Amino acid sequence: MKLNVIKHSLFLLASIVIMAGSVHAHADNALERYLAEVSRSSKNAVFAEGTRYRDPIAIREDTALVPASTLKVLTAYLAIKRWGLRHRFTTEFYLADNTLWIKGLGDPYLTSEELDIIATQLRKRHPLAIKAIAADNTYFPDIQLDGQGDSDNPYDAINAALSLNFNSLKFKRNNGKIVSAEPQTPTTTTTRTVGSNYRLTNGKSVRISLPGDRDSAARYFAEVLAQKLTNQPVPVKVASVPPGARLIYRHRNSHTLEEVLVGMLKYSNNFIANQLFLMMGHNGRTRQVSLEAAQQYVQTQSEITFGWPSLAIFEGAGLSRQNRLSAQQLIDILEVFRPWRHLLPAHNGKVRAKTGTLSGVRTYAGYYQDQDAQWRSFALLLNKPITYRFRYRFAESLAH
Repeated sequence: MKLNVIKHSLFLLASIVIMAGSVHAHADNALERYLAEVSRSSKNAVFAEGTRYRDPIAIREDTALVPASTLKVLTAYLAIKRWGLRHRFTTEFYLADNTLWIKGLGDPYLTSEELDIIATQLRKRHPLAIKAIAADNTYFPDIQLDGQGDSDNPYDAINAALSLNFNSLKFKRNNGKIVSAEPQTPTTTTTRTVGSNYRLTNGKSVRISLPGDRDSAARYFAEVLAQKLTNQPVPVKVASVPPGARLIYRHRNSHTLEEVLVGMLKYSNNFIANQLFLMMGHNGRTRQVSLEAAQQYVQTQSEITFGWPSLAIFEGAGLSRQNRLSAQQLIDILEVFRPWRHLLPAHNGKVRAKTGTLSGVRTYAGYYQDQDAQWRSFALLLNKPITYRFRYRFAESLAH
């Protein structure tokens, strides 16, 4: 009897070993098929860190290709290096002759909910009625970034010193009238004016990038704040804070940079990425941020950190098709980003990585968990049309 039990146990153990070997063999076969597909085009590249069971994988790892939104990992790393995860962006509020002046300083995470906090603090500091609100947006010039389209899609929202809800607007038609589609965001003149250009069926809502320039963004911010402060229309204008104005409140955002980066990476938020990109290059010696200073900052920091002598990076979100990174460079970035891999979106429990998507471009870069539960880096750059889920299946095959 005892001998039969031992034989049965050995049989089960052998079966498990055979099944495990079969699963690994299947995974290896799948990986080989994916690598063969990558190899077919000179516009594709991959680099994956090896494991105890598999050598590193490298196909055209030094070829510079369009990284799309995987570039946001570099932007996130440089933001952490520049400010630290606990940093909170600020916005300043001044008072002059009962006019409230708002000085925008590029905070990328000013939402309607954040304005509720601001309104509460302003009421404490100035309980008297506000006669007018003025918005100062001079910290950012009008900037058109390469790759940034002029569509009304939120991913094309322009960057500005003072913006609300990632410079987007959500509205709907209710009983024939255009109103805000968010309970936390009041309906303003801008809401009605912009919404009147859209033919919406009753009850249907739409979110768009706010049309216009940086002045439009600042004016809308001031309109919403006015409603939250006074619940009635207040004259609004866009102008520079006058010399005699008194600082009454400096608002530190309730969200830390860490929380901002989680949102940026999870939702691939182009607005946040380029706000950070533009601000990180500002040295405080000039009144405004500049695109040239931001590009130079990224170039200098990349040379210091990675030893790259030159770098083709035109903006920080991955919108530009002129941006170039190799799979090797992405691996270099991932190595220094390793302490913050938790900021990257999770996929199937064993992958944490950032996608990148443009027409004809699919990329994926991050970490996969190997059989020893170790996190290994990988970078996949596909600059030729391919099925949408290919990159996910590739990463899954690495993790088996």
